[in-house]
Amino acid sequence: MIHHHHHHHLRSPHGVLFWRIYRHGLLLLFLVALVLGVVAWALGRRLPPREPEKVVAWLAARIDERLSTPGRLDADLRELRDGLGLDATVFDASGGVLTATGDAAPPLSAEQLGELSGGPIHVPGRGFAFAARLPSGAGYLILGPGPHGMPYGRWAAFVAAVLLVLAIGSYPTARSIASPLERLTAVARRLGEGDLSVRTGLRGRGEVGDLARAFDEMAERLQRLVRAERELLANVSHELRTPMARIRVALELAVEGDYEKARRYVAEIGDDLGELEGLVEEILTAARLDGAATNGLPVHKGPLELGPLLSEVAARFRAANPDRPLTLEGAQALPALEADAPLLRRLVDNLLDNARKYSEPGTPVALAARTEPGAVVVEVRDRGIGIDAVDLPRLFTPFFRTDRSRARGTGGVGLGLALAKRIAEAHGGTIAAESRPGEGTTIRVVLPVA
Repeated sequence: MIHHHHHHHLRSPHGVLFWRIYRHGLLLLFLVALVLGVVAWALGRRLPPREPEKVVAWLAARIDERLSTPGRLDADLRELRDGLGLDATVFDASGGVLTATGDAAPPLSAEQLGELSGGPIHVPGRGFAFAARLPSGAGYLILGPGPHGMPYGRWAAFVAAVLLVLAIGSYPTARSIASPLERLTAVARRLGEGDLSVRTGLRGRGEVGDLARAFDEMAERLQRLVRAERELLANVSHELRTPMARIRVALELAVEGDYEKARRYVAEIGDDLGELEGLVEEILTAARLDGAATNGLPVHKGPLELGPLLSEVAARFRAANPDRPLTLEGAQALPALEADAPLLRRLVDNLLDNARKYSEPGTPVALAARTEPGAVVVEVRDRGIGIDAVDLPRLFTPFFRTDRSRARGTGGVGLGLALAKRIAEAHGGTIAAESRPGEGTTIRVVLPVA
C-alpha cells in the first residue's frame, strides 16, 4: 500500500531553464542599451545643429557686457560650469587668455579666426566645442565640455544604472517563471522513477498552476490505480486459494481410494468450479472494462420494455436466493427505452448481487422503478451493513472494496459496481449511492428516455 503522502519539496539549484530565461532578459536589456547608444551616437553625428551656435553667440554677448566687472564674469562662468558641465575660455583680440574656468582651451588658428568673423563656429577635434566673437570685437569665446564631460556622460551613467537595476530586478521574475517548471520537471522525474507519492504541491495561478494541479491529480489517480491493482491481486489470490484447496482434497481422497469421502467432496467440486468461473468472468470483465474506458463500452441499443426485464431479473434472483425476500415495485407502465438488454440485465443483476452480499439472510431487498420527466429511475435498496460516508465516492471505481466488505469475506474482486457504472454511463445515465452504516444502502440508476 502506498498511503504515505509526504510532499518531497525538491529544491533544485538554478536549472538550465532559469538561466535561459535570465539570459534572454539580459540580452533584451543589452539590445535596448545598444539601440539607445546608436540613437545617441547618430544624434551626436548630426551635431552641431543650429542651437549651440545661438547659445554660444548669446553667451559671448553676455560676457562682453561683464568684461568690465571681472567678479560677476567669473561668477557667471562658474555657474555655467557647475550647472551644465561646460568650460569657457575668453580670449582677447590677439589670442591671449583673459579668463578661463578650468584648463584654458588652445586659441583658434588664423583660418578658424577668419571663419569666426562670419558667425559662431564648431571647433573640430574638441567634441562639442563652439566659438563665437565678442560683439564689441574685444576677443572671442570658446565653450566646450568640462573635465567631467558634457551631460552626455551623466546621461550614459544614468542609463547604465537603470540597466543594472533592471538586470537585478529581472532576477526574481526569471526565478518565479523558472522555479515552478523546474519543480514540475523534478517531480515528474521522481514519478517516472516509481515514487508515486510525490506531488508538486504548487498552488499558483495561471497555466503553470493549472499544469501542476493536473499533474498532482494524475499522480493521485495513478497511486490509487496501483493500490487497487495490488488489492485486486491479493483478492484474486485469496479467492482462488479456497476452491482450489477443496478440489485438491477431493482429488487426494480419490487417489487414496476413500471413494465414499471423495464422493461427498466431488459433489462440492461443482460449486468450487462455479466460484472459479465466476471469478475468471469478473477478471475478464475487468480487462474489457479497461478497454471500454478508452474505447467506450460496446453498446448495441434496441427498443426495450424495462418492466418485463425487471420482472425476469427479479424471478431469477428469487430462484437463486430463496432465503432473500425480494420486493419488486413499479415494474408496470414504464416507458420503452433505447437500450442494450443484456447490459441492462447485467446492471440490475450486479446491483441485486451487491445487496445480497452485504445484507443478512432473511432481510428484504427491494427493486423499485419509477418514471421522472425524461428518465426512468431504478433503485435497489437493502438493509445491510451499509457504507461509510468516506467510501461512497470510491464505490464505483474498479477493484475498490470497503473495509466492511473485506471483514465479511464476501466473494468478488470489487468489479460489480464499477461495471454497473460503466453500463449506466454508456446509456447516457448516472448512478449514485446513498447509505448509512448499519442501516442499509440505496443505489439509484437514472436512465434517460429517448
